[in-house]
Amino acid sequence: MPSWLAGPPAPDVELPPAVRRLAAGDAVRPVWENQVGGLTFALGAPPSRYVKWLPRGVDPALADLAAEAERLRWAAPHTPVPELLDVGGDDDATWL
Repeated sequence: MPSWLAGPPAPDVELPPAVRRLAAGDAVRPVWENQVGGLTFALGAPPSRYVKWLPRGVDPALADLAAEAERLRWAAPHTPVPELLDVGGDDDATWL
């Protein structure tokens, strides 16, 4: 996908190991790719959870999942937002 475009990922997108672990055996379907190479996956059938995955090395000014998690925590008492289940990272990526 061109770097300036966001949308559905290619059907043969590689499943990151962290997403496989977080799915814990549930079905995994890629649903979105952002402009910086981050991917969103639906977990379960029908989907009951979503994982945002971002490779390391992305400029935090462009995408920062830890900062996004903080914004969700701040907004939760004031407006409906997705329930935050986990925020983490490893040597390869971060996830939300």
